[in-house]
Amino acid sequence: MATPSTTSTADGRGGLRWGGIAAIVFAVLFVVGFLMVADTPDGDESNAKWLRYFADSDNRRMIVIGAIVLAVAALAFLVFLGVLRERLRSGASGAEWVGTTAFASGLLFVAMLAVTALGTGSVSASVEFGDAPVVRDADVLRTFESLGTGALVLFGAAAAGLLIITTSVAAGRSALFPRWLVVAGYVAGVIVLVGGLFFIPLVLFVLWMLVVGIVMLRSPGGGAAR
Repeated sequence: MATPSTTSTADGRGGLRWGGIAAIVFAVLFVVGFLMVADTPDGDESNAKWLRYFADSDNRRMIVIGAIVLAVAALAFLVFLGVLRERLRSGASGAEWVGTTAFASGLLFVAMLAVTALGTGSVSASVEFGDAPVVRDADVLRTFESLGTGALVLFGAAAAGLLIITTSVAAGRSALFPRWLVVAGYVAGVIVLVGGLFFIPLVLFVLWMLVVGIVMLRSPGGGAAR
């Protein structure tokens, strides 16, 4: 018969495993989904090019599929966030607010990801599923696209940067992550937090999620090797 401590350890390993898988799945789906919804003409392209792009049903379907992929990525992120919250809470030592801030930052990021999917995919979805006519105003198309990407690169990046920083603080105190990952998290978090307008920092966030996912999968039981 398994003792309570053995059961707790097994549950911890299982939770970390699921959290690691969810983090990796999120990173992959986020990249795929964003590339699909963002493959529109540049904002300074002609109105005719924007209208031709959205008049093509293949382009509209790709955007809709990309929005769905982002929705699934958000679900994977929530699984990761739930596991992360429990691990940070279990290792908290007088700074529970740090873990709570990390969790809140993650929720804000998911909300901004939802705005991104809705903003970039709503016009195409309304045509494909709602029998709405194809929009003939390029400025409307640009506005929805700007709304979606702006929510992600401004508010979403700020939330992601704060998530990285607070997670690194809490993980460093509880030895959840190895020291090198904690230090790298501080650097990446600051860059993502202050540089979201340039999109490249979001690449750092995706890479951080991949590395954290791998570390969670390789962790023998919650404590990280230093």
